[in-house]
Amino acid sequence: MEITTKVTDAGVWVSLRGSLDAVSGEVMQKELQTVFQHQRKNLLIDFAAVTEGTPAGLRSLLPYVQQIHEQKMELVLFNLNEKIQKMVNSSGFNSLIVVVDSLDSAIEYALRKSIKKR
Repeated sequence: MEITTKVTDAGVWVSLRGSLDAVSGEVMQKELQTVFQHQRKNLLIDFAAVTEGTPAGLRSLLPYVQQIHEQKMELVLFNLNEKIQKMVNSSGFNSLIVVVDSLDSAIEYALRKSIKKR
């Protein structure tokens, strides 16, 4: 799993590349620890280059959901392929996070939420 992070006005944009499974999930957990230091209101995770996902890999995001909610942040996933989208929906994970179709939609959602909070 290759992870790149970019801080934007909309939030912290995390781009994932490779397979999201139990092993790569641990790598992602370590990498995401630094995200909270940026003190942005949104964590935008791009799944465009995720080739495969497993339930164990998806579960690696769960510890951050509580932390994100406690810090009044939002976790926004986007560019999910059909298989990962079904896994997110069938697990009920989509009730804890926001799922949109594209980077543009993620940025629009994040900026709209930040304007409402002012």
